Amino acid sequence: MSNFKTWSQKQDKILIDSSMSLGLEERNLDLNNKLWTAQALVEKPELIEDVHTEYFNAGSNLTVTNTYQASIKGYLDAGFDKVEAEQLINKAVQLAKNGRSKSKNNQEKWIAGAIGPYGAYLANGSEYTGDYNVSDEELKQFHTDRIKILIEAGCDVLILETIPNFAELKVLIKLLKYKDIPVIVGCSLSDYNHLADKTPIKQVQQLLEQADCVIAYGNNCTAPDIVSDSIKELVKNYPNHKDLIVFPNSGAQYDPKIKKWLNNGVSEIEFLELTKQWLALGAKYVGGCCCTSEAETKLIHDKLF
Repeated sequence: MSNFKTWSQKQDKILIDSSMSLGLEERNLDLNNKLWTAQALVEKPELIEDVHTEYFNAGSNLTVTNTYQASIKGYLDAGFDKVEAEQLINKAVQLAKNGRSKSKNNQEKWIAGAIGPYGAYLANGSEYTGDYNVSDEELKQFHTDRIKILIEAGCDVLILETIPNFAELKVLIKLLKYKDIPVIVGCSLSDYNHLADKTPIKQVQQLLEQADCVIAYGNNCTAPDIVSDSIKELVKNYPNHKDLIVFPNSGAQYDPKIKKWLNNGVSEIEFLELTKQWLALGAKYVGGCCCTSEAETKLIHDKLF
């Protein structure tokens, strides 16, 4: 049993960090390219490290590596060779570890290796629809190397982020079944009880409840206004559920053409009040995704932890 799994089982609530993309934008980095935040591993790694440091300083227990968009295939398409791509993914883990070492707070601090969906590689917004027709074998090839690198680089846990497609989720669970590392799953939803590709959430839950490698699941980068209903649905379907995680975006609208979010969504105080609801409804892991920042993390930590 991993140290993180053992620790997590003893906690009644766990704070994960907020958006890497907003953290980089607030440090004046332009993310309008196909690699999105993964380009920063090439151009501005020191900014990534600083984002991790400040999330830990804000009180988070768990920081997520900047590998959501960092895939071997994505880097190959951008002109890097395979060795360079592997080194960049490894670097992302080292930057998270460096951020942890430089942070000042004394709470428990862990590293989650982020695995984004195939839709993130496509960079066309399909991580919010699950609308991509690729074979299971292609999905397996896409994910295998990154999983191996993240584990070997020393992540404490893996986190599948914004997974919109049930076929892809099944491939990932099969790949991770015999790996000696715990897994957290964040699904992309179309509404409170359907995966983005319209698979009923109860069907998704059945897969995740039966997967021994999965220690927690829920949703991320969803609009905050459906999160409470999504938690109620998960609890209703499986009263003796595994730990639940929610880290929604701020409610802003994303434009995949310019790689930007078009409005600010809910305020920091509103996000705090919603987080309080989510914990009361049964979520154990809480945090934020796109358009949330260190401000939300610190507020949640100071008021609710």
